[in-house]
Amino acid sequence: MADVDQQKAISVGEEFDVTAIRLNDNGDGVAICNGMTVFIPFLLVGEDARIRITSVEKRFARGQVVERRTASLDRQDAPCPVFGECGGCQVQHMLYEAQTIWKEGRIRRIAERLGLDADAVVRPIIGSHTPFRYRNQVQMPVRYNADEKRVEMGFFAAETHAMAVTDSCHLISETMQSTLVRACRFLTSIGPAAADVHHIVLRESATHAEQMIVFCTANGDDEFARTLARFHAPSVKTVAITVQPRPTGPIWGRTVNVQKGDGYLMERMGGRRFRVSPRSFLQVQTGMADRMYQVVLQQAQVSSEDVVIDAYCGIGTLTLLLASHARRVVGVEEIAQAIEDARENAELNRIENAEFHGARVEEWLPKWIESGGQPDVIVFDPPRKGIDRAALDAAIAAHIPRIVYVSCNPATLQRDLAILLDAGYRVKEMQPFDMFPQTEHVECVVATHYVGVTT
Repeated sequence: MADVDQQKAISVGEEFDVTAIRLNDNGDGVAICNGMTVFIPFLLVGEDARIRITSVEKRFARGQVVERRTASLDRQDAPCPVFGECGGCQVQHMLYEAQTIWKEGRIRRIAERLGLDADAVVRPIIGSHTPFRYRNQVQMPVRYNADEKRVEMGFFAAETHAMAVTDSCHLISETMQSTLVRACRFLTSIGPAAADVHHIVLRESATHAEQMIVFCTANGDDEFARTLARFHAPSVKTVAITVQPRPTGPIWGRTVNVQKGDGYLMERMGGRRFRVSPRSFLQVQTGMADRMYQVVLQQAQVSSEDVVIDAYCGIGTLTLLLASHARRVVGVEEIAQAIEDARENAELNRIENAEFHGARVEEWLPKWIESGGQPDVIVFDPPRKGIDRAALDAAIAAHIPRIVYVSCNPATLQRDLAILLDAGYRVKEMQPFDMFPQTEHVECVVATHYVGVTT
């Protein structure tokens, strides 16, 4: 009955005077209207505003600012002209120090919800030296404007495919920005046929002066591919295409066809060289990734007799760093191109105690353990969905002494840590990282060790 009464308490279109009492995990201001929680984008803690209700759910509502009447000391002017329209950044309006405090607080709350002493286990967040211009990769939507006979680029608004048109992004280097502008001019010169190109993927090496561009197109015709191969920019060493007919679905087709160049970039991390192919995973901020991997090495406490599993290993960056300390390291990754890169990277760095398996972690790990494999350490670095339950259960059943979790999603981190704690693991340390300044995202490296289940 209380829920029904709450729903009647406010309705879409109503306006309220509110004060934001905190931020939610998306960076929205949180206020209370007639007893109901309301989420308001771009409103900071302590700010007073007139808001309008835009949607009402069972337990919460959403609103938008009609008039902001006070300004927090944490507020700044966002440098991006389409901030608030583009869905890429959520907190450009917040001073960077305040962003890191908010993100560290989210990790501390996870620790507290799990019954941990946050002061004892959560370390101060490691922030970025470069809160802007830090990304080494961008996926840029493009479209052909038939009225103006030109190709436009921009980013999708949050949870839509409406494009916020812009020729700049403050999260990528000026060199990358210049290449994207040049690419749009090139596509414009092609004419209406350029309408088949729906995304441009651009990657840049942080340690080598080179870029790699991929045109994502609905047109798989060989002649069109040869046309795209004519694109030239000073830093671009590789031009590739991938064919994906649906412009609003996944941007990658089944294959990536290199039209010009070597088909990869070279990157350097932890004193080692790495080959990076178009679809291979690499952390978007190279310098921060290097710092994060050093923390993983410290937390894993790998000795020269240890066998280590690097689950979700990508191109083997962390695997090969672990190999310097372990007797044997095994990397597991389902993306075939990444595994090819990982094996090439092992040869490139003359590392002989690392091996790589192209497989789903949740399928490979249980079978490997059942066949007699017994690692001393597992490093899990999963995507946002977290560790697959089959993989987590296999590690738990084997009583792996040390598990290090590299998380990019606080929600799934909390879920998976709860499972580990119930199974007899204890959290030793939680180290937050701000890999994605100006956004809601926060990474965290967590060291756990097995102590057994107490009754």
